Amino acid sequence: TVVAMLFIAAMDATGKFLTQSYPIVEILAVRFVIFFGIAVLATAHKRQLRQVRSKLVGIQIFRSLLLVVEVSVFIIAFSLMPLADAHAIAAIAPLVATLLAGWFLGEVIGLRRWLSVAIGFVGALIIIRPGLGVMSWHALIPLLGAVLWAAYQVLSRRVARLDTPETTVMYTAVVGLVIFGAMAPFFWVTPTTTGWIFLILNGVLGSVGHYFLIKALDLAPASTLQPLSYSLLLWAIAIGFLVFGDLPDTLTFVGAAIVVSAGILSS
Repeated sequence: TVVAMLFIAAMDATGKFLTQSYPIVEILAVRFVIFFGIAVLATAHKRQLRQVRSKLVGIQIFRSLLLVVEVSVFIIAFSLMPLADAHAIAAIAPLVATLLAGWFLGEVIGLRRWLSVAIGFVGALIIIRPGLGVMSWHALIPLLGAVLWAAYQVLSRRVARLDTPETTVMYTAVVGLVIFGAMAPFFWVTPTTTGWIFLILNGVLGSVGHYFLIKALDLAPASTLQPLSYSLLLWAIAIGFLVFGDLPDTLTFVGAAIVVSAGILSS
């Protein structure tokens, strides 16, 4: 999970860079073309091309659609906000995932986890600071993305009960490829050589990161993995500072620390 979060943070950074020159639809279309290629290679390597039939087709499609919307929401957020600020808000996702895992997967949520969710919500309010004019309405975008990301992880755990990781990866890749592939011709901007390099890098980082995450969710309960998901925030702060020179303000750090502490408490 920690390695998956590193790849995803790096993907977000390259995605933020690419939005300065290319449409979001084009970035995501290339990403899912590469994701599909990697999914085919991973499946063919295990000689499972005929074994990607799902026993939960409806959930697989819905889960994949959630990811399509989620990646779109987050790349919009990264184009409007510093990487670390967006991820600080999105850090509430593991708490939401813990709740959803209890409601939909039957995983136990005791008093300690309910308390952690309440504490995490306070941390999120400190980060967003509604009504104080510090964060703009843009802060609502990664908040929506966090809810979608949490739902995606929980549904990934749900399908892992009956489907192989290769099946889940294939559904994710195909749905994203169909949607963004159909839209891309209407938004396409011919990339430069440097543009192609970053578009391909963005796709590889995202594909590997999501594949590792799906494998992790196949091996362990979603609620168990959630504390490790907070490493995404640490990677985002480090990469955001090194690449873009961005650092969250003091209250954002405080709020993020509260959210992360709440997530660890829930584990």
